Amino acid sequence: MTCMTGKELFDHYQAAALRNGFGSAEFSYGNVLFEAMKLEGEATVFRKLEEAYAKGRKIQLAYSTSAKGEHTEPDLVVIT
Repeated sequence: MTCMTGKELFDHYQAAALRNGFGSAEFSYGNVLFEAMKLEGEATVFRKLEEAYAKGRKIQLAYSTSAKGEHTEPDLVVIT
C-alpha cells in the first residue's frame, strides 16, 4: 500500500474482512476497527490508523487501569 489516509486504510481493512470472511484474521481486525470507532470516533481512529500504518503496527482494544475488573469490554484503543 502507498501512503493512504486513515479513511482509506479503514476502508481497505473492511474490504479485506469482507473478502476473507468470518473467522479470518482480516475479519477479526475489521471488527477491532469497527469497535474502535464506536469507542473513540472516526477522526481518532483514522488518525491512529495512519500512525499505526506508518510504524508497521496495528490497532488493538485494551482495558484502562481503572476499568480492569469492572467492565467486560475494552475501553481503550491502542497501537501495538
